[in-house]
Amino acid sequence: MDGVRKRSKKRQFDERSVPKSETNGKRMQSITDMFHRQRQKIRDPYGQAMNSTICATHEELCEMERNKVHLRPAEEMALDGQSNAQVHDTIDSGDLRRSKTENQSSNEQKCRDAVSELKGLGKSTVQAGVDQADSEQSSRSGVDPQVSSDSVQVPYYLENFNLIMSVVLDCEMDRHLFNMQDISIVETFQNLSDSAKKLYIRLFVRKHAWLSVSKLEYPAIAADLMPVAEELAASGLVLTDTELTDLKEVLCLLPGPAVCGLAKELRLGAGSLSKSTATEALLRHSQKPSIRSMFQGTKDGTAHLLLRKCKALLGRCVKVSHVSKEVFGRIVMVFSITNTQMDDNPQADNINQLYQLLMAKIGEVLYHPYTVKRDSQLFRNREDVIRYGSALQCEDDLATAMEKKNFERGFEVYTHVKMSLKELVEDENYMSHIRGLPDHLVRFTAGAMYTRVLSQAIEVLEKLKRHGEASTQLESLLQQRDFCLHHRGRWFDRLALHLDYYLKDPQKCLDVILRGLADSYVRTGHRLSLYQRAQRVLLQ
Repeated sequence: MDGVRKRSKKRQFDERSVPKSETNGKRMQSITDMFHRQRQKIRDPYGQAMNSTICATHEELCEMERNKVHLRPAEEMALDGQSNAQVHDTIDSGDLRRSKTENQSSNEQKCRDAVSELKGLGKSTVQAGVDQADSEQSSRSGVDPQVSSDSVQVPYYLENFNLIMSVVLDCEMDRHLFNMQDISIVETFQNLSDSAKKLYIRLFVRKHAWLSVSKLEYPAIAADLMPVAEELAASGLVLTDTELTDLKEVLCLLPGPAVCGLAKELRLGAGSLSKSTATEALLRHSQKPSIRSMFQGTKDGTAHLLLRKCKALLGRCVKVSHVSKEVFGRIVMVFSITNTQMDDNPQADNINQLYQLLMAKIGEVLYHPYTVKRDSQLFRNREDVIRYGSALQCEDDLATAMEKKNFERGFEVYTHVKMSLKELVEDENYMSHIRGLPDHLVRFTAGAMYTRVLSQAIEVLEKLKRHGEASTQLESLLQQRDFCLHHRGRWFDRLALHLDYYLKDPQKCLDVILRGLADSYVRTGHRLSLYQRAQRVLLQ
């Protein structure tokens, strides 16, 4: 009995010490933690290639640890080929501690080997997955996998510009607004290299003028922009300095010290000269004939020689061609017709279109969900789009003239717009199309824009003391009921002022006031102004 009791106690001791030891549990936990840390360090950017292999390796490692570390007592005993009774009779406490130490050291070595194998497998698997994904992406996009990802990144303005073109040209209701020549210009742009596309968009959104290539700095496009500019010039989308033949424009492009130095070299002034003074002196000097032209009868006069010298000082220059700028400008205008007429500067409008798309894409500007419903055709054909663009340009020209207080130039714009609107009104097909449009779309037609320009030109006539012509123009605006009906209150109020204060015709002024008070389009504020003016006229 005592021997059986001792053997039972030894069996209980073995079952407590070997499979459920605290040391083996910590070792298993440390291996699991090491695996998770290693897995966090390994990043597969394409989410492929490594997950299944590493997970399988982890399962094998855990199974090995369970089989080698957490062995059942019967399996341990079977290793020696002895029975349970013989094992318990021969193993004492010292042999048990020695066997435990040997098992622990062998298991630790196996765990270290397994973790090293896991690390090597993870690195090789991740590298293989990345290489495979890079090769697949480069084969789809045609990009060399050795090229950095920054070099193939598309900037927001190029991405948004391509979006505008695709939205407009892929729409069935807008595709007919562009002819084959316009489509050819768009295809020429699409066939350019990415650097040339970026430079063209940068030039497109700037002021339409000659620009020196040496002063253009776009390091994100290219460190040296000369080859890119040559590519644009070869495509015909930009003009080169060979088209620059105006001496005054060349002198304006040159810096002040260069112009003054050229004037001093020709001995055209004494002392210090300003750029404006030196420019005027050079222009006067260019009108004189040269000795070579006098004796040889050639056309290489002073102006030609001076122009050639100024262009040599200026260097390479580029300018967006007028044809391509008109085509892309119409595309941008058709893309967002509601925002085009809110800006006085067409260049600022082009920038705002690309910037608004960027703000919407990054979430800075949010729009309510909406459904596009186009039941009416705003523009019948390409001519309607060109007319609307011309009307926008006239509005910009008038605003620029008034800002510079150049009222003579403003009067020229007014005369041109007046004739253009007269031609539109006489076109019965155009007016029938306008009367069939909803009120909220009529404002985006050429007739509405010309009418608004004529309303703004009243101030130009007043500055030029043409009060009679201003009154006649206001009467003409009030006689039509097709465009700018919400301006009728302002027109009635202004016409009453002219008749009362400038033309001294109180009876006609009262008639205009009565017509204004009876007009349903005159709002409350203008009604009050007309009523107060009638009181002043009657008191006189």
